[in-house]
Amino acid sequence: MARCRLCTSNDEDAVIEHLAEYTWNARVERMAEDVPWSEAGATWQALFREYAVSVVQALKG
Repeated sequence: MARCRLCTSNDEDAVIEHLAEYTWNARVERMAEDVPWSEAGATWQALFREYAVSVVQALKG
């Protein structure tokens, strides 16, 4: 069984970055244009990181 990354990490920033990139990649897979996270652009990366912060906060309760 896989360990919960949120529960076991001591680096919340790394979890947020991972979640933002994972979410971006999941979204891009459904789009016609396959843009990697590293080329997403500052605005898109900031938006997805903000989303990831919200998700982490919600999961922490």
